[in-house]
Amino acid sequence: MIKHDFIFKPGTWVGEGRVTFSTSPEHIHFYTKWIISKEEQNAISCTQEVEMRGGGENVCNHFTFLDISDTSFAIQLENELLGKTIGKGVVEAKTIAWELRDHPDFEGFEVYELQDNGDYMVHAEYISPDSHRTTIDGRVWQKST
Repeated sequence: MIKHDFIFKPGTWVGEGRVTFSTSPEHIHFYTKWIISKEEQNAISCTQEVEMRGGGENVCNHFTFLDISDTSFAIQLENELLGKTIGKGVVEAKTIAWELRDHPDFEGFEVYELQDNGDYMVHAEYISPDSHRTTIDGRVWQKST
């Protein structure tokens, strides 16, 4: 049985961190909000909104987690910029992670490490076909009601 609340139990999670790009020495502060719906037919739907400080429109990602077992899952990501991409994920005692590789213009991974206080530290890296790397570091925590 999965012991993680993030992703696998309905609720709202918020977070913040920084995004860096291999083409620039600067970083951008971001805020995020995850809305996790209840599981239906072994699938969980999530909406992730990302707001960049000082930068244009928010990004809205729609995730679907499928074929969920105690140790793995399939993942589908959809947004306006990329369309749809799929990948695979793993679940361990203190970690949730996934990798997306089936899109010609986009590949990368995200790792969520459970902390003692219930928050998750996030590290993600994505690379474009022209080898530009985007690195994301931050944390998410469950929003209190």
